[in-house]
Amino acid sequence: MRWRSIPGRTLMRHALLRPLVIASILVGATTAALADDVEHGRQLAERWCAECHATGAAPTRFNRAPPLAAIAARQDISAEMIASFLLLPHATMASPPLSRQDAGDLAAFIMNMRK
Repeated sequence: MRWRSIPGRTLMRHALLRPLVIASILVGATTAALADDVEHGRQLAERWCAECHATGAAPTRFNRAPPLAAIAARQDISAEMIASFLLLPHATMASPPLSRQDAGDLAAFIMNMRK
């Protein structure tokens, strides 16, 4: 039996598919809106991290913590790990007021340095 062969079934099929299509569009739009912003992450790194970490490719002699590029180069680290770490309080590191989106942006900037 095919959908087209029974009157009303086509309308039922469209009625069932419509919410799925709308939901997939909304999820796609939400995901795009929450995508990590590398440029914003760079700005945050310069504001909150540059006092202790080199935020560029080359370390400077004044940095007392590992360069962000060295953190990104570690094979055992991911953007999710960095973002989670940034949201926790630290004894040896300043705890800037970061939102989850800020932490994601900063992690994206750091991971963007990976070569």
